[in-house]
Amino acid sequence: MAFFVISGFYMALVLNEKYQNNTMGFYVARYLRLWPSYIIVFSIVTLFVTPVETQIYENVSAAIFVWLSSLSLLFTQLLWWFGLDASGHIVFMSKEMEGSGVKLLTNAAHMQHMWSVGVEICFYLVAPLFARKLKVIIPLFILSAILYAVIKYTTVYHNPFNYRSAISSFWLFLSGMLAYFGWSKFRVRLDSCNLNPILLSITGLFVTILCIAISWHHFESPLVIIGSFIVFAISIIPIFEATKLCKWDKVIGELSYPIYLTHWPIVAFIVTDHRGSWLWSFIMIAESIVCAAILHFCVETHIEKYRRKFANRKPYPQSASASDN
Repeated sequence: MAFFVISGFYMALVLNEKYQNNTMGFYVARYLRLWPSYIIVFSIVTLFVTPVETQIYENVSAAIFVWLSSLSLLFTQLLWWFGLDASGHIVFMSKEMEGSGVKLLTNAAHMQHMWSVGVEICFYLVAPLFARKLKVIIPLFILSAILYAVIKYTTVYHNPFNYRSAISSFWLFLSGMLAYFGWSKFRVRLDSCNLNPILLSITGLFVTILCIAISWHHFESPLVIIGSFIVFAISIIPIFEATKLCKWDKVIGELSYPIYLTHWPIVAFIVTDHRGSWLWSFIMIAESIVCAAILHFCVETHIEKYRRKFANRKPYPQSASASDN
């Protein structure tokens, strides 16, 4: 949830300051950021790992859907929305389907954690329509937050509209966009404040952990969650201003997506017998960082040369280079 907020901030930033009147360039650059690294990790995992539910492939339609979604990265969240019932038919995962032996389509996928990228791509597709229009973002945020609350109050957790859904997460993305406009309005004043990047980064970490704790303990209380993540979105404004020119922040941003790609295969398929061990937790973190660094330097640094060609040729603040995101 915090990631969607940060993503909204950065997408508003790049669409307003890097891809003005260049929507197609934004789309191409986004896909080049996501797909090349993914397809390499996906190919390696596919070679060495067997999915949990290979019998799902016996349904041709399900097999085609799983593979097309996995290969393209489009709508990967929908693999969590549908399953195969005992008779082999594709069914929507409604409340009645819970505990009925239905096999989720995602169990036939090799990279199940990519559902959030599927949600992100949905946001990217519509972001250029309103990212430059604060008067549109504000009512969209209010409406999407109300819709999120309604969904939480009227559906069970595993209902697809409640669970891994762009519909119920859209308000988070929009709150990040609102934070961008807040930063843009006060950027000159903030720039004169000489903010401490280390102190604000620690503060940001504390706010993030607090939001995670609140979400964990009040998951069925949408108003509490909305309030906590509004605070999180506001905190991004000074934190971004303080860290936007830090080299170490740029490195973290560059490694964030490769770490996201590689950590789940390591946790799910390599280190499987040491749950609850602090030592092995740090080993998994180290392995993820090493794999991410290899992926970044061997693949992403070369792809980045092509991505930059799609940006507007104008001076651009270094601030967004870290995660551009």
